[in-house]
Amino acid sequence: MPRDVMFVADDKPLDPHPSIKVIIVGAGLGGIITAILLSHKVPNLEYTLIDRQARIGGTWAANIYPGVRCDIPSHCYQTTFAPNPRWSEYYSTGSEIREYYEKLVDQYGLRPHIRLRQEVLSATWLADDGVWDLAVKDLETGKTAHENTPFFINAQGRLSRPKFPDIPGLLTTYTGTVVHTADWEPALDVTGKRVAVIGNGSSGQQILPNIALRVAHIDHYVRSRVWITPTFQKNLVEATGTNPGAHRYTDTEKANFESDPAAYLAYRRSIEANLHTKFQRNILGSKENEALRAACIDTMRERVGGSQEWLDRLVPDFAPGCKRLTPAPGYLEAIISKKDGENGDGNNKVTYIDTPIVAATETGLVTADDIEHPVDVIIAATGFANGFVPHFPIIGRNGVDISKTWAAGGETGYPETYFGVMAPDMPNYFFVLQAQSNGGGGSIPLQCELSATYIAKVLRKMQLQQYRSITPSREATEDFNAYCLGHFRDKVVSDNCSSWLKVQTGKESSRTLVWWPGSGHHRIQACLDPRWEDFEYERRLTPQAQRNRYHYFGNGWTTIERDAGPATEKDAAEALTSYLHEVGTADLRSLHEQWFE
Repeated sequence: MPRDVMFVADDKPLDPHPSIKVIIVGAGLGGIITAILLSHKVPNLEYTLIDRQARIGGTWAANIYPGVRCDIPSHCYQTTFAPNPRWSEYYSTGSEIREYYEKLVDQYGLRPHIRLRQEVLSATWLADDGVWDLAVKDLETGKTAHENTPFFINAQGRLSRPKFPDIPGLLTTYTGTVVHTADWEPALDVTGKRVAVIGNGSSGQQILPNIALRVAHIDHYVRSRVWITPTFQKNLVEATGTNPGAHRYTDTEKANFESDPAAYLAYRRSIEANLHTKFQRNILGSKENEALRAACIDTMRERVGGSQEWLDRLVPDFAPGCKRLTPAPGYLEAIISKKDGENGDGNNKVTYIDTPIVAATETGLVTADDIEHPVDVIIAATGFANGFVPHFPIIGRNGVDISKTWAAGGETGYPETYFGVMAPDMPNYFFVLQAQSNGGGGSIPLQCELSATYIAKVLRKMQLQQYRSITPSREATEDFNAYCLGHFRDKVVSDNCSSWLKVQTGKESSRTLVWWPGSGHHRIQACLDPRWEDFEYERRLTPQAQRNRYHYFGNGWTTIERDAGPATEKDAAEALTSYLHEVGTADLRSLHEQWFE
């Protein structure tokens, strides 16, 4: 039956943008980009950015080991809204990337909103109050305080907590120096020492050739094999061991980029377009993937001087792309290098050890063949704790703690996200770089921008319609994750390899984590307009809101009209008629769709 009971709203105008509060955890790329975009896309935003490190930059602040740099071209590994025409090299060092984000923080006025050396210990949804309660520890004073916020964004990053290998005695029995690449000690001098480098992921591949010339010897411990490519994607400039930046931009090139924005845009597009052209090669067994395999083998053969013996030890038995592809300039060359002035098989500067480590003694490492390898320094290039699972308890509705349910052995056992930005049972909770959030095309900064833009749309809806909470439904989330599982069934990432890109869910089964189930453009289009029907909403607890869903309509006027003033004033006239345009300038695609008109 129709409801014809009269409802009289409060005598106040509709405010499309009332004040809204957000706390963002993580001041790396994701947190910084999100803060910048939300502060421009969400009016009257009160936001705080919290990070446990002493400086901003996330992984680029933590990773300062010798040789750290990005293998994505500099002019792609930046925000789309603040491109930097003055990058020093084609592939930037970690320090230059961090400096770029420091400049963004100042350029967009984030500094007063950032609190460093603050660690979130837990986050709990208080249903009665409609807020998240965050327990935050000040790492300088040791004191813990509680802060409440209706909206909570987790930008902890996927590569933020160093993980040491599980080797008995490594951190207790061994008396030499142990260091993780993500917790590097700048004063550490490895010159003339015997060094163990554990791990052959990106960090291991970078640090090994950068210390090889200074050390007496390196024992390089490898658990699994990796595919090495000339470049991360085709048509990019190849880096070498002697030139890991690939190309150093001249002052003239940088000046031309600055003085000719159109030419600079064309240059950026010529590079970034390559990141959107890898679809068929990601299909398991496709001719494109087989061609990639052959190209990788050719590259590896060349870098080991044509040695079939080395190829037999290095070439993986899984499809290229199951693990992240790595260019690794200078890495293979360093592995086969000889000691200065020496020849012969027994005189390699690096001993490549693929026998598992079983224990650490006071003086070195012991492998499964019962051989002890004495070393002065052990460098763990062993990656990070599972960044897809929150690093602290996040407790939502009905006591659900996704730091437990998502963890290995938990009730779910994997990050069960909605569109890579939200989660069921977690009201008003968002994340920036999570499972299923990385479209196959474009760089990580672009993916962060897409997540932040989606979050902004949700926040604006919450502002205008004044809901108390929004949560993706269980049914919608399960449908999304079922689609993801089906999408990746024939992709290379589903092949038999151990990788942080996925999580094992059984002896012979796994789930792909990092990727959106489609291309970068697929993600852009699918997320352009949120599927509002996928969400569960909770109205505010006021009598007006409980009685009528249109309570926010108010008295039929808006704050725009109230604040405009006399219509004879130029600014007021523009505010009241922003929908009018000069002759021939109206863009019919966006007409009447801009929220800020």
